[in-house]
Amino acid sequence: MKPRREADLKWRRMAPGMTATLSKMFEQRMMRQGKTVKDLTDRESKSYLVPASRYKVHLGLDRAWAKRVAKLNKANISRKKRECSGKRLATRMYCLKGLHRMTGRNVFVDPKDHRRRCRTCLYERSAGPPMTPKKIEEVKAAVVNGATFNQICNGHPAGGGPIDRSLIIVKGAKLQQQRRLDPDLDAFLSKHFEANNFIGQLLRHNKDASEEVKTTLRLIGKIRHKVKASGAQLPRLHEQRPRIRR
Repeated sequence: MKPRREADLKWRRMAPGMTATLSKMFEQRMMRQGKTVKDLTDRESKSYLVPASRYKVHLGLDRAWAKRVAKLNKANISRKKRECSGKRLATRMYCLKGLHRMTGRNVFVDPKDHRRRCRTCLYERSAGPPMTPKKIEEVKAAVVNGATFNQICNGHPAGGGPIDRSLIIVKGAKLQQQRRLDPDLDAFLSKHFEANNFIGQLLRHNKDASEEVKTTLRLIGKIRHKVKASGAQLPRLHEQRPRIRR
């Protein structure tokens, strides 16, 4: 940086305030580089552009420019405080609770304030408190009777049909949270959902069949799932036709 005397001589023959080019440069550095008034008027700063005395004089000469600069200065000061705050430094690796790593798909940027958020904490907050034992037993009973995830959480009947809100037992986020907290429940639901989804597909493809046929299809689906779960190989009922390249 130049000595103080040389820096003062630079402004000696200039009119009070700032030239149009200098004021435009001042404003652009605030907009594009995020500089504050202190950065641009402090002689010890690497971004020094103009003395503070001339800046103050120019505020009175151009009121519209002064309003724009004041607004930019306030925004840049707030941004610098956020970036240098202890909370931001603490959440670079882990969330505010210190439980989840702030990396990969677990991080998303909130479009409202452009801050990094923990996706896992958001899901837990939206799910609310854990499910009660009574609600868990209600879910288990519905699953044993052939309910799918879509039926329990969204009201879509297994096998197709119009949405029935009375079939909804619990929200999807809450059920998924409970499955993470309770591995036994997760294993139970995974086992039954696989069978129920297959039965639902059979019923959906045969929705015009009689009730007697649908009962038979439900039985076939349960037997097939038990055979598959036992580890035995299911027989192929037809030979696979070779693919014909067109």
